[in-house]
Amino acid sequence: MAPGSVPNGFLAYNLVSHHKMIYIIRIDGGWKMELETRAIHKNRTPITAFSQMVTEEDYNLPEYKPDIMSIIKSRGCVSVEEIIPEEDHVMIQGKLTFEVLYQGEGIRPVIDCLKGNMSFRERVNVEGLRPADHVVVSTNVEDMGVVVINSRKLSLRGLTDIHVIVTGSEEAEFPMASDYSPEYQVRREEHTILKHLEQKRDRMRFKQEITLPKEKDTIQTILWQDVHLEQIGIRQNSDGIELSAMMCIFALYRSEKEEMTWYETCIPVTDHMNCDIPGTDGFYQLKMVAVQTSLEAREDLDGEMRNLAVECFADVEATIWQEEKIELLQDAYCMTGELHMHRHREEVWQMAMKNEAQISGEANQQLPDTKEALFLCHGQGDVQLQEVKSVAGSIHVSGTCFAEVLYLTTEESMPLACAKIAIPFSGEVEAGGIQEGDYIDVDASLYRLQCSLVDSGNLHCRGEISLQLMAFHKEDIMVPDDVVEEPLNLDALQKQPGMIGYVVKKGDMLWDIAKRFHTTRQDLIETNELSGEELTPGQKLLIMKHIYI
Repeated sequence: MAPGSVPNGFLAYNLVSHHKMIYIIRIDGGWKMELETRAIHKNRTPITAFSQMVTEEDYNLPEYKPDIMSIIKSRGCVSVEEIIPEEDHVMIQGKLTFEVLYQGEGIRPVIDCLKGNMSFRERVNVEGLRPADHVVVSTNVEDMGVVVINSRKLSLRGLTDIHVIVTGSEEAEFPMASDYSPEYQVRREEHTILKHLEQKRDRMRFKQEITLPKEKDTIQTILWQDVHLEQIGIRQNSDGIELSAMMCIFALYRSEKEEMTWYETCIPVTDHMNCDIPGTDGFYQLKMVAVQTSLEAREDLDGEMRNLAVECFADVEATIWQEEKIELLQDAYCMTGELHMHRHREEVWQMAMKNEAQISGEANQQLPDTKEALFLCHGQGDVQLQEVKSVAGSIHVSGTCFAEVLYLTTEESMPLACAKIAIPFSGEVEAGGIQEGDYIDVDASLYRLQCSLVDSGNLHCRGEISLQLMAFHKEDIMVPDDVVEEPLNLDALQKQPGMIGYVVKKGDMLWDIAKRFHTTRQDLIETNELSGEELTPGQKLLIMKHIYI
């Protein structure tokens, strides 16, 4: 082995790799082998945190609003305006928008609404978070409590669930299995590594303007509205990822005839995100992080308020991976020297499964005697997962769909009411190949909510839940950092027998035996006329010592 033209203090041996020369550096009387490595962006184990936030405020009714007699329905929606990652915690700033539908005092029943917002700044502890990390925050207003202090004043209290997830990738150096001189015996292992290619955030926009049917009265004031996406479908196309859905629209309004009425419809919508997904062994995931909606009345061509302008903004997060089989250097020894290999533990991921499914649940709800139903107006639901676990080749998922149903009552004095119903659901999704300890990611959304009256006093609801599931294997491998070569102790080696017999023990590998007795796997195969490297406990081997000068 002759030195080449390299910097002072370096000795280049004839160890050829695919990308660069491997250098041997002299240290403390020995030689340090600088391994050829490849940088790979691998998946980082997500960090998750959960917190609950309480937002409170007293609210005085504007002068032009009628006095409050009773609350019909309330809701809250959080808009996150700023996310500030810091060491072991994240600061979240935004506002909680509240809406209250109520019955006002008057000679005739008066239905009206209130709307406002409360600002907040919340700290959530996230152990292991670093300021440069990518943080995703999702929120759900679990309860928007409204207490009537008096006919002109409300006490508002919003309870919000905050879910924080820190995702992304980290770069790791992996030693490649290169070509070495014959005196170096090298063991290679093939590993499948899930490479993290891209994490991208985008906003999808769905915009429609619809005209009321002729039989519907002209709009004076919108009292309550609901815009949400159902039947969401996600698929890959030539440009990236396409999201399709049904945009469900509901408007309760006071007509120009001073009568309360409503209109409900669903419109198919679609949008896409441009991104590169590898055609071979490529995987992607699209998650909806936040949704903001608006609905307002507009004039039609005749100048009448008969049009509804609807907008829905969906903030989505896409992650793209690719699996690659890589042959890595696992172990080495030298016939002309003594090698000392230093290793560290590295966690790598593989894709275990990707699947989608639908499960359903149903429930009945008895209505109060004083608020029996005449007609159902609108139903809306939110899905909350409560348990996800792997069970014998499948994933068990359970949770609750919390539905609210607005309906007309049989009481003229209180014509509008709202029923709340909890719909439990559970099911198992096939997940062949899943193992204990795998990381499971489940995204659940409401596919469809169907509500009907059993009779005037009983309500039946059925919720269909859409599930997007991914599971990842996590594998710990020992990765060589560097190899230090020292001269052989020839005196000690020459004192060892030139030929010995060895009885194979359980767990023995041909590589380990060759390394221990300073020979090669090929020599063991030829000397013992083996057909391959598989050994059987109790098998006898003849081992010849080899000394390379």
